Amino acid sequence: MSQIDYSSSKYPIRKDLSDSHQRMLESFSRSGTWWTGAERRAIASEARAARDCGLCAERKAALSPFALDGEHAGPGELAREIVDVIHRIVTDPARLARSWYDRVMAQGLLNEERYVELVSVTVLINSLDVFARAIGIQPAPLPAPTAGSPSRERPATARTEGAWVSQIPAGAEGGEDWAALYGDRDEVPQIGRALSLVPAEVAMLDALSGPHYMNLAHVGDPSYTEPGRALDRLQMELVAARVSAINECFY
Repeated sequence: MSQIDYSSSKYPIRKDLSDSHQRMLESFSRSGTWWTGAERRAIASEARAARDCGLCAERKAALSPFALDGEHAGPGELAREIVDVIHRIVTDPARLARSWYDRVMAQGLLNEERYVELVSVTVLINSLDVFARAIGIQPAPLPAPTAGSPSRERPATARTEGAWVSQIPAGAEGGEDWAALYGDRDEVPQIGRALSLVPAEVAMLDALSGPHYMNLAHVGDPSYTEPGRALDRLQMELVAARVSAINECFY
């Protein structure tokens, strides 16, 4: 099993961070809700390759992200159309539009549930790898895939509410599906609902968000600062907003 090891970094890394990263790393090779362990690992591998992809660099510099076609640099273990989705999410997310998403769905290789899980794996592996580079070490190798079949469980209450994909409706309308994820809260920030069509991915996001930022339960409270942090909430939001602007964060 591949292990997260930050001992070679010159920066001291909190144990809650390394523990959450280990959990994320292992999840990339385990069967999920809509993808097998081998498929999730292939998604993560492709997401890693996207940052060094020549075609993606040319597209990023082009006036339109759809002006250029070609072959992506990467392991190529997944269908060409799915590889393209992963690379675009990693390298040029600010220029993705609903019309692009609709074309992706029309290809028939992804449904909205598989798309949501793909987005989650892509975003989470990127978070781990960027962290590793920031502290001056190489990203940990991905574990070998484990056996198992996707559960393919869709929340019964999920419905379209203006986003590209269906979500669990807030509060009482979400019933047991909402309560299982968010307890007795009537509302959570949209960032906490974006993956709710695949609840297991919300749990993964929350597990990573807690040590890095704060758990989803506290995001809506602007006065809350996680105990023991060197930065207070205002400082954290300033840094987050600046980084988001530099990265052209779609959200």
